Amino acid sequence: MVRASFNLLSKTELDTIHNATLEILENPGLLVPSERALKILDKAGAYVDYEKNRVTIPSHVVEEALKKAPKTIKYCARNPKYDFTLEKKEVHFTTDGYGVYIRDFETGERRKSTSADLAKWAVLADSLNMIHVFWPSIAPSDIPDAVEWLHCLIISLSNTEKHIESDAYTARDAQYLIEVAAAVVGGKEELKKRPIISAVQCPIAPLGYEEGLIEAVIEFAEAGVPVVPLSMPLAGETGPVTLAGTIVINNAEVLGSLVISEFASPGAPVLYGGCPGNIDFKTGMLAESPEGGLLNASLAQLARYYNLPSEVCGSCSDSKVLDAQAAYERTISLLPVMLCGPDIICGMGGLEVAKTMVPELLVIDNEILESMDRFVRGFEINDDTLALDVIRKVGLGGHYLAEKHTLTHFLKEHWVPKISDRKPYDTWEKAGSKDIVKVAKEKVKEILATHKPEPMPKDVQKEISQILKRYEKEVLG
Repeated sequence: MVRASFNLLSKTELDTIHNATLEILENPGLLVPSERALKILDKAGAYVDYEKNRVTIPSHVVEEALKKAPKTIKYCARNPKYDFTLEKKEVHFTTDGYGVYIRDFETGERRKSTSADLAKWAVLADSLNMIHVFWPSIAPSDIPDAVEWLHCLIISLSNTEKHIESDAYTARDAQYLIEVAAAVVGGKEELKKRPIISAVQCPIAPLGYEEGLIEAVIEFAEAGVPVVPLSMPLAGETGPVTLAGTIVINNAEVLGSLVISEFASPGAPVLYGGCPGNIDFKTGMLAESPEGGLLNASLAQLARYYNLPSEVCGSCSDSKVLDAQAAYERTISLLPVMLCGPDIICGMGGLEVAKTMVPELLVIDNEILESMDRFVRGFEINDDTLALDVIRKVGLGGHYLAEKHTLTHFLKEHWVPKISDRKPYDTWEKAGSKDIVKVAKEKVKEILATHKPEPMPKDVQKEISQILKRYEKEVLG
């Protein structure tokens, strides 16, 4: 198999980043404002200053955590046909999150998103073959912030049969998320065997964590729910302006979170995560750029260096509308990351650096992913594919259309688009002169009208409803 791939960093450069990270973990260390996490780190052998919430982690503690961490992780789904394993052999994709706006595919209006939008988004993602994980990309404006996360999980479970990537702001939030997921699979022990959810828990760059988020990490670790410490340093703002320095910040935050998880619960499933970027020095705002692609591709290599499953970012855009900028920015950020082969790439369906979700863009992204997957998959070289016998048979000046060899191989060798137009101009014009955005809008309407994910059993729905009522009473009073 000739597989398209590349290594951005050499083994020596990866060693250098690793050693630099170990230095940073020892000096200045990490800010960990959680007594529960500090006690875990203290017991692990780190040096803890309880008054200043500061931790310095010796290299041997990091190495021990890396040894404890599983090298493959199974991502399960409500429907087992969507189960897959993160084993560094295949790239999977997830929707972006969390957008506070949606661009209404029927009216074109950019507006605050709602719980109904999230339900439709989940149905859409459920139907698309290149979306393997559902991250609830919509932050519903019609749900109180304090209970949003559990509502989002329940809406997602009700409208997709695929694996769901969630998150939690507090340990109590995490406990409720775990309880709901356990109700779906038949109990907490079964959830450890079949984790149908995972959790994105972001460090706070540079070199810190938020109390509730890191305590949620501990809850997920003990429950056997995979955790993605998705570090997000910005070069020039919350990370050094140099890309190498920003990678060190990302690496330190991820390894620190890994240490907490593995010493809280040895063997806890943890992905190497990251979504670093850089700022636009004209505005000070996050910018989508070639540098983002370089950073995330480097993290995919670092994950392999540590032999950890991984999730990094790709396919984002600063564009406000579906235009050429939206296309080329997501391609520039996506292709190099795919070539470095992480287990999961997040970022599908969003504009304005994930502030706005666009249903028709998710359909277009699915098409882009199919074509790039074909590129990265490469091609085989063997006696059959070299086709010497067929070449001799057809001879000089003939054609291969009628050959059995063509019929056998054409679908495997050649990608066939679903929504891209390849018709001659006159035929395209007679069919309505539809551009890709209009075609994608029609596809969204078709999916929402016809695709019906299998509902959860009635008894499970009832149990989840009771959990939600208890959660809302506890949080909202």
